[in-house]
Amino acid sequence: MGRFGRSLLTLSMAIAAAGAVAACAAPDEDDEESDLGLGEAAVSSLDPNGSPQVAIAEPEALRRLEASGYGFGHHFGRADDARADALLASPAYASIVEGIEGNLDDLSRSDRSLGVGMRFAHRLFDRAWLRSERSRFALVAVTNRLDRAATSGACGETRFIYRLEYDDPREGASSRMPMTVAIVLPQLPRPGEADCAASARRWMNLGGTGSALAIAAARGPLAGLPAMTSVETNLQAVRWPSSVRKDMGGQAEYMLNVWRRATGASGALEMAPLDNTPDVAAISADPAKKRALAEWVTREAAAIDRGSARLPDELSARTAYSYGPRGLARLANRPFSQLLAGADLEGVAGGALTHVKSPLGLARKLDESSCQGCHQARAMAGFHVLGNEDDLGTNHKLNRLAVGTSPHFNEELAWRMRLVRAVAGGADPSALPEARPFAEHANNDGLVGASCGLGGDPSFAGWTCAEGLACVDMIGDGDVGTCTTAGGPRPGDACEKDRLVSSADPHADRVRNLDSGDAACARVTSGAYCSGASGGFPGGACSAACTKMGLLRDRVICGAAPPAGFNECMGAGRRSFEDCMSPPKLALRAACNVAVPCRDDYVCAFIPGAPEGTGACMPPYFIFQARVDGHD
Repeated sequence: MGRFGRSLLTLSMAIAAAGAVAACAAPDEDDEESDLGLGEAAVSSLDPNGSPQVAIAEPEALRRLEASGYGFGHHFGRADDARADALLASPAYASIVEGIEGNLDDLSRSDRSLGVGMRFAHRLFDRAWLRSERSRFALVAVTNRLDRAATSGACGETRFIYRLEYDDPREGASSRMPMTVAIVLPQLPRPGEADCAASARRWMNLGGTGSALAIAAARGPLAGLPAMTSVETNLQAVRWPSSVRKDMGGQAEYMLNVWRRATGASGALEMAPLDNTPDVAAISADPAKKRALAEWVTREAAAIDRGSARLPDELSARTAYSYGPRGLARLANRPFSQLLAGADLEGVAGGALTHVKSPLGLARKLDESSCQGCHQARAMAGFHVLGNEDDLGTNHKLNRLAVGTSPHFNEELAWRMRLVRAVAGGADPSALPEARPFAEHANNDGLVGASCGLGGDPSFAGWTCAEGLACVDMIGDGDVGTCTTAGGPRPGDACEKDRLVSSADPHADRVRNLDSGDAACARVTSGAYCSGASGGFPGGACSAACTKMGLLRDRVICGAAPPAGFNECMGAGRRSFEDCMSPPKLALRAACNVAVPCRDDYVCAFIPGAPEGTGACMPPYFIFQARVDGHD
């Protein structure tokens, strides 16, 4: 068994045994005193090559593909490695930039506190990066979306996912940014192929790593693909720091759009309807549209349950925003629930459906099929793919992710793989031989942070927690809780007991803290306390001091966070990222890897000195590349 396997097994066994631990003290580090571990620079991104048949996410293979005709510029008639300023010569790219800028203008007009840079209380995405000679879009994943055949036709889609990044002359200051672009291409049967079985087999034949994987992909499923049919953009448009939203632990707003060819011969793209994302404002103002929506839900209930329904374009939004933290607990991330009353859903859901067993279950399934609901369901900082990292990347070692894909993405890959196998064997992909699971509950591992049923609704009755864990309502949801350590919160676990008052206006949402969690943390771990939302930790996180970065004991790791004054240091633009991060604050955190994910509103951050494939769960905005502010 390799290092990755041993690390994964150790963490998984620790999770299962969590309830048997009566007390936890800080690791014995007397022989490690004051060794920060910063000398360990190797990136420990998890082995991302486990399922190339559904997702290619290995950095070396992606670099090879970029250099072989699959770079971002290729899709816009420019060089593979074209910078943003050169891409503006493409009418398609230029029209996307203009559309995003229009949305940013709308946001600015509605909020006088909003602006670019950390001098503003509310911080706006800097549009200049979309036009800069210093920025580019790097390939971070290629995905086989055969599961999309039911809604997109043909044999589903191939998606090339790119991440915005930039160069900085300061040492260690180059970084990625919170923006992804998915280039969507149809997968079609090739001449002489009557169905999608051969397409599925081309993906199934993939294997190897690095250049070998890239070559196999380029000669196999990626060969001869048609031109793109759409472009999907997701960017963090706005961030309010925790100093402004103390109750929430900060707030981020993510702008979601789909772009398709405009009419005419200009080559420009225009905003297109978003998949299964209702236009809340338009439907609320038009009784006829509201009736049409309710009728569509009644008519398509079985397809909604299976994940093959498609909302009519005339009811669909063309821009949506998702809001974090607190994901699905916030009404702004649940557009169908804003529009449909209980009476609209009564009698629609029943025992004949696979996942949906109640009106509450139907509403939740609908909301999770929307763009904003999906991107806030077991996501990471509003995204599902931010990209794995290795030593050839530009990010500083304390500005890296140990896991570059979300818990939802990683858990759903098994379901996608089963579909690919079925289609390779002759199944019809448009019929979805296995219903799509809830976005927040792709499997039933029931690990720490997983969604679980609180016992009152049949749609969530099977959402249970692993042995040693308990389902707890940490936010006042009432129907869906979170799997937590039964014996009390350990380092990194949620510790605040809160109640969220939510409305359709995300800026009006408020969190009332019912229990600071300090006493609960101290009962389990000597000297521990609860780092609360006011300090940037949504839901709180038990914390205790440590001195050896990367030291792993059980499922607890010694991790890092920016020191006091980091924001001001980076905002001044005169010192390097490494200077501004030194010395980092060290504290015990929850350990994580691809199979032992972080809870909602946290990402698995790279920790120098950690075992390969292991990171620490941190609020995403403690990771410089996951926030809009400071990238000057």
